[in-house]
Amino acid sequence: MKAAMPDTTKNRFGSLLDAAFDAGAFWPLVSLAVIVGLQTAFTLDCRQLWYSDEVRYANVLEQLLHKGKWIVLHLNGEPYPDKPPVYFWMLAGLKLIVGHVRPMLFFLGSAVSGYLYAAATYVLARSVAGMDRKRGFAAGLVLASTFYFVGVSHYTRMDLLFAALITFAHVCLFRGWQRDKATGTIVAGFLLAALATLTKGPLGFAFPVVASVAYLCWIGRPQRLFRRDVLLGLLLAVAVLGAWVAAAYFTEPESFLRNIFHDQIYKRAVDTWHHGHPFYHYFLTLPLAWLPWTLLLFLLPWRRLGKGSLWRGAWSARRDEPGLTYVWIALVTGFAMLSAVSIKIVIYLLPLFAPLAVLTARTLLADRRARPDAPGTADRFWKLLAALFALMALAVPFANYAHPWPITITGLIPLAGGCAVLALVFWKGVPRGAARGGLLLLALCVGGWIWLVGTRVAPSLDAVMSPRHQATVMREYIAKGFYPVTYKVYSGTYSYYAGQDVLEVKSWEDVAQVLQWRPKVVLAMKRKYWEEWENRPADLRIVDEQWIVEEPYVLAVSTEAPAPQGPDAPASEAAAPTGPAANATRPADTDATAVNATTATNATPAQ
Repeated sequence: MKAAMPDTTKNRFGSLLDAAFDAGAFWPLVSLAVIVGLQTAFTLDCRQLWYSDEVRYANVLEQLLHKGKWIVLHLNGEPYPDKPPVYFWMLAGLKLIVGHVRPMLFFLGSAVSGYLYAAATYVLARSVAGMDRKRGFAAGLVLASTFYFVGVSHYTRMDLLFAALITFAHVCLFRGWQRDKATGTIVAGFLLAALATLTKGPLGFAFPVVASVAYLCWIGRPQRLFRRDVLLGLLLAVAVLGAWVAAAYFTEPESFLRNIFHDQIYKRAVDTWHHGHPFYHYFLTLPLAWLPWTLLLFLLPWRRLGKGSLWRGAWSARRDEPGLTYVWIALVTGFAMLSAVSIKIVIYLLPLFAPLAVLTARTLLADRRARPDAPGTADRFWKLLAALFALMALAVPFANYAHPWPITITGLIPLAGGCAVLALVFWKGVPRGAARGGLLLLALCVGGWIWLVGTRVAPSLDAVMSPRHQATVMREYIAKGFYPVTYKVYSGTYSYYAGQDVLEVKSWEDVAQVLQWRPKVVLAMKRKYWEEWENRPADLRIVDEQWIVEEPYVLAVSTEAPAPQGPDAPASEAAAPTGPAANATRPADTDATAVNATTATNATPAQ
């Protein structure tokens, strides 16, 4: 009797978990909102904005709000060709809720984007893969329990919104392909693809369109591409994209569009200047990005790949199961495109997470009626997951011995303890057969895990991940009348926390010219450049040094000197440099004092 009690208790706990899952599946989109909310709500104001994306995007949003740069984004006072504007429009809308431009606003934008992607994954499972409500909810939970997804939902980038729009475009286009004429859904699909393009770039259009072409060719219906509804959808999408290009043409220099089409699109695709990797890069990084669900690979029946029946079934299923076929094609074509382009960053994989989540949920909830008493795929997965958490518990305390930064990361012991608890939960706590309930439990546990990371670990990284400290020192010198300058620093690094635009130069001649005409200068550069500076003026002295991500940066100021006199002297002390330095990004002029004051106020970080 005593021996039977634990099994009875576990069975009751498993039934309770499954009942909770079933209740959540009754309102799946609401339940996903609650889960994503629990994962993000308690970390919205826990840390500073980090280098390099977050601080730059914060300045871009300020330029949009305070200087009216709604169509062509600006960074540090100059046109910013790297990103289109849609994500920043969403942030501007969220500002109505937050009320100010502070770190909380950007983390809220990430949380909202994460929910939209989870919702899009559910819709993909239901409307394309043909899953019922419970399995669709499971697909959303798979996404919401993926470590990388949860981490990115706490980081300021537009990739989650980008992936959500692509997924919704997949849904609309697939539904349109099932009929000979579907003007509304086809047009909606193309417009969503255009909106994704205006969120991050041309891959937003390529992902759903290439998948659609491949799908229609695979099922033997390529002629569907030549119907009037497709032409109308394409024309409207081109009109939307063309309107933005035309606005950029009439408002910005010709070099702006050249930069977009040549540097940002063509060069990144065929010969990128950074983040270049070989074609097999994503074969190595996707398994890491898809943890913990990569563990399922160890449980799949790989022997079946050598059987002809599997491939014959896949061929016949192209019409019997069109939705599942489309999901596979979206995954394969998307992976192939990402592997083909020159630039490769792990976060670019996010649009593949939705089809992966659908396929993973399908595997996890596979029917066990043939052998109900045998351990299923989910039962074995929980054991592997427990082992993963146990390894994390052993490794986390040693993180301070492995990182290169001159700081001590805090919160490692509580995080290791949390991983140990999760290892125990999934080793002993999930009963056999509780695949649905175990999935819900995992999503909630990952929420607790990321809460520890966000509140105990991440804030201690601010000292090396955020330029706030050094930018704040720069801001104090600006208030004393010093002219802010950076030498070979990533554009926009200091602008948000410094409270205004900063002159950015890239040659020693420009630095010398600024120092010649400006009696008081506050200058930022990497420590290695400071040490290499052969003719460094004697009146420059370092007032601050901060390690930012990869290496130390110094902040130096010049002692006050009389303004130069003579025929070549500028008309006033506030005159801008001439020559090469005049082409660099300039701080805001006197007539923008009110704007700068507002920006400086909004840039004050939460304590």
